[in-house]
Parts: sequence; structure tokens; C-alpha cells
Amino acid sequence: MASVKAYMAGLVVLVVVAVVFAVLWFMAYTNYAGLEARYAKLQSQYNTLESNYTSLESNYNNLQSQYQTLQTQYNSLQSQYSSLQTNYTTLQGRYNTLEANYNNLITAFASAESYSGVYYLNPGNVTMFEIVVPKGYNATVSINVSSSDSLVVAVVPLDVFNEYEEGLITSWTQAQGVTYYTGYTISKLITLSPGSYFIAVVCSSANEFGANVYVNITTTLTPTS
Repeated sequence: MASVKAYMAGLVVLVVVAVVFAVLWFMAYTNYAGLEARYAKLQSQYNTLESNYTSLESNYNNLQSQYQTLQTQYNSLQSQYSSLQTNYTTLQGRYNTLEANYNNLITAFASAESYSGVYYLNPGNVTMFEIVVPKGYNATVSINVSSSDSLVVAVVPLDVFNEYEEGLITSWTQAQGVTYYTGYTISKLITLSPGSYFIAVVCSSANEFGANVYVNITTTLTPTS
């Protein structure tokens, strides 16, 4: 009887131990399955992140390459700009110098076409003064002529004078485009457009004797624009 009780007791212990082991195994399996599921999820997330990282790295490398290209182009343009700036400054200096020289030349040119003096003319004799008005300018001409004899002052375009010299017209004093003044004292202010002219001072042939003629002609050039 005692052996039966001992057997039963041992059996109960074995059953309890088996149940405990079964419970422990089930818990361990459950934990393993959960870990395995979490591992698989993390593995998927890792793969996604790795793919995104690879894509971002490729994009970064492309952008880096484009940046380097743009940087090279910028440096080239900067160099070209600096060169153009230097050339512009040089040309600006030359232009300013040329403009100053041109203005000085125009001033000298106008001064060269201003006349002042005393001229003795016999009846019918003439003295002539050339006026050239460059393109882009108008000329204001002040004419002051006086004498004790009767005078004729005519402003004659060069082409009219040439026609007279070639015999195409018989009198340039009466030709079209000629401005004509008479008197003992002639004081006029006229404006001439670009072209070549002669200012002729004539001692009238009706005078009995010659006389001194006082001439003062001043030319001022003004840009048209």
C-alpha cells in the first residue's frame, strides 16, 4: 500500500513537472513567435530604409555633380565678366578721351571759321570767307561788315558757287539758296545747316573809289541732338 502511494505521489509530481514544462515551453514559443514577427517587421523596415538611403545617396551624388558643374560654369562666367569689366573700363576711358578730343576739335574748327580784319577793296572786288558746318551740327554765324562804300554781303552754298565757276549759272549772287544783303553797315545773325558755304563781301561796282572794309565774322557750332 505504501508503494502505491509513493507511486501515485511520484506520478503527481511528474504530471506537475510536465505541466510546468509545458507551460514554460508554450510561453517560450509564444515569445519566440512574437520576436520572430517583430524581427521580420524590423527586417522589412530596414530594407525599406536601406533602399531609401541608396536612392538618397544617388540623388546626393547627382546633385553634387551638378553643383560642381554649376560652380565651374559660374567661375568661368565670373572670369569673363571681370574681363569684360576691364575691357569696358578701358573702352570707356578711350571714349572719354576721344570725346574730349572731338569737342576740342569742334571748338578749334569753329574758331578757325571766325574771321576778323580790315580789307581794302576796289569797286567790284570781292573777298570771301569759307564756312564749313559738320554733320550733326548747326552753325550760328554773326556777320558784321562796314565800310564807307556801298557793300554787298552774300552767303553762298558751295554747290551754287561751283555751278557759277563751271558756267552753269551766270550770277551766283542771284541763284537760289543764296542769302543777299546790301548797305554800308551790315549786321546779321544767321543759322546754317550742315554743309559748305562762302560768305562773300563785295565792294559795289557803283562806287567811285575803293575803301577799307571792316569784317568781323563769328561762328558758333551747336549739336543738333
